[in-house]
Amino acid sequence: SPRKSKRGHSYANSLTNASGLVISKIGSLFNYLRYKMMDNSERGGSLKNIHAHYDLSNDLFTTFLDEETLMYSCAIYDAVKAPAPQTGLAFRGSLEQAQWRKLDTLLDRAQ
Repeated sequence: SPRKSKRGHSYANSLTNASGLVISKIGSLFNYLRYKMMDNSERGGSLKNIHAHYDLSNDLFTTFLDEETLMYSCAIYDAVKAPAPQTGLAFRGSLEQAQWRKLDTLLDRAQ
């Protein structure tokens, strides 16, 4: 039976580890051969994949990013003390204002 660590993890014997390695290598070889058999040349599959996944219109991104900068980054909201009875901070302002605050902060730090 496999040895167990103090935390309950099992450590298999060397035969089990070797067979796992062989199975992993067979899977890697299968994936490599499958890749080579597909049309993945620069003029073929790769360009098709790029266009299918990355050439999207801005309509998609404006649904979840601010419309002006389309910035995919952590915005910096104006944080104020939350009104009672809440505790902690409350964030005010729009996503657009928070994105511009982020850009202003980055430019201030760069100077």
